[in-house]
Amino acid sequence: MEKTIIKGTLVLTLLIISLCAATSCASDTQEIKGGQFKVVGYYSGDLFDEPVEKLSTDKLTHVIYAFLIPWEDGSLVELEKPEQLREIVTQAHKDGTKVFIAVGGWSYQNKPLQPIFETVAASDEKRKLLIEKICRFVTEYGLDGVELDWEHPNANSIADYEKLIVELKAALDLQDKELTAALNGAWSATEGPEASKLITDICLESFSFINVMAYDMNNEAHCPIWFAETSIKYWLNRGVPADEIVLGMPLYARPSWMQYRHLAEANPQYAYSDYAPTVPLESYYNGLNTLREKTVIALKQAGGVMLFDVNEDSEGETSVILMINDILSRIEQLSEEELNRHITVIIDNQELVFIEGEGLGVPFIDENNRTLIPLRKTMEAIGATVGYDERNRVVTVEKAGTTAKLPIDENFILVNGLETAIDTKSIIKDGRTYIPLRAVLAAFGCDIEWHGNSSTILINSQAAM
Repeated sequence: MEKTIIKGTLVLTLLIISLCAATSCASDTQEIKGGQFKVVGYYSGDLFDEPVEKLSTDKLTHVIYAFLIPWEDGSLVELEKPEQLREIVTQAHKDGTKVFIAVGGWSYQNKPLQPIFETVAASDEKRKLLIEKICRFVTEYGLDGVELDWEHPNANSIADYEKLIVELKAALDLQDKELTAALNGAWSATEGPEASKLITDICLESFSFINVMAYDMNNEAHCPIWFAETSIKYWLNRGVPADEIVLGMPLYARPSWMQYRHLAEANPQYAYSDYAPTVPLESYYNGLNTLREKTVIALKQAGGVMLFDVNEDSEGETSVILMINDILSRIEQLSEEELNRHITVIIDNQELVFIEGEGLGVPFIDENNRTLIPLRKTMEAIGATVGYDERNRVVTVEKAGTTAKLPIDENFILVNGLETAIDTKSIIKDGRTYIPLRAVLAAFGCDIEWHGNSSTILINSQAAM
C-alpha cells in the first residue's frame, strides 16, 4: 500500500422527476447488523507522530499497524516504535477493537519488498522462520491477527505465495488469530490485473477478509467510484463472500501525495471535492461526498471499508471516520430491504438526514421508479418557505422573490405566475402531499444530480448564485 406551513396531518414531500433508481439488486445487498460491517484503519506508525489518543479506536473495528518488515533470511526488522504499538493495542482492546500487524508493504528504505518475499517464500527453511517470527511477534504484542501485504506475487512466485499463506494460516489458527491480506482492485467485474488473477482459491479461503486496494490506478483516475464498484464485483465473482470484502479508500491525493487533512486545512471546500489545483503538483483524491458514497456502496455490496491511512483524516465536520460512524449509527440496523431502499440526500455538501420517527417522511423509490423525498425539510434547507392551501389544494414554495405554485393532481406548475408543463402530477397519498422536486428546484436555480450506484441525490442550491 502506498500510500412551510402544514395543516392537518399532511406532510409535504417532493417527487423527483426524471430520476431513475439504479439501486443495487437485493441479492447484492448485505443485512447490516451491529458488529458485522468492518471499519478498518491502517496506521503507519513509522510515518506519523500523532498522539495515539487521537486515534478513534472506538469508531473502528480493526486497526492494522504498518509495517513489519521481513529480511531475506526470514527474520524481521525491529519495530521502530514498539511502545506506540503497545499503546494502540491497550487503547483498542479497551474499545473492543482488534489490532493486526501488516507484514510487508510496497517498499522499505526505498527498495521494493517483492524480491525479499520471493526469496523467503521460496525456501522452506526461511519461510518457516518467518512464520515463527511473526507468530512470536503476535504473541508478544497481544495482537489479534496478521495482514500479509506482499505487493505482488507474480506467475513465478504465486505457488510460493500460496505455501506461505497456507502455512501462516495454520500457525495462526493454533493461536486463535486471524489472517487477512491486502489485495488489488480491478477495473472490470470479470477481468482483474494479473496480480489479482493469480491469487488462488486456496489463498482466498485462508483469509478472514481481504482489504481491497481500490486506488493508485493512475493520477487523474486515482480512486474513482466506478473503480471501487468493479473491484468489489471482481472479488465477488471470484467467490469471496461479500462480508469478507473490505473496500479500501485512500486519504491521500495523487500525484501531489497531499494528505486529505492538509487539503481540508488549505481550503475547506477541498474537503468536498475530488480535485484541488495544488502546486507544484495537482491533487486528485476522494473528498467527503465521494467517500460517503463509497461507504454506502460498501454497506450494500461488501462487508466494510478500510482507510489508508487514518492519520491522514481531518477533524470535526470533515472527518471521514466521523462521517462513517454517523452513517452506521443510523442505517447499520436496517433490514436488507430497508437498506436497499435507503437514499442519501446531500445539499450543499451537507447530508440532510431523514429519520422515520420525525414524521416528515423519508426518501424512497415508488413502483414507477420515481424517487420521492420529503419537501419541507429539503426546501427549508435551501432557505425556502413552504405552504399548503388545503381548500384549493395548492402547494406554494417561496424564496428570494421566486414563487412556485403546484396544484395537486395537475400536470403543471406556476413559477411567478408563468405556467410550466411537467410530466407528472403533484398528488396526495397516504395523507402526505408529493410534488415534483426537479421542477421546483430548477425554479430556484438549483442543480440536481442522481448517483444511482449509491442511491445518492446531490443538490447544489448555490448553482445560480
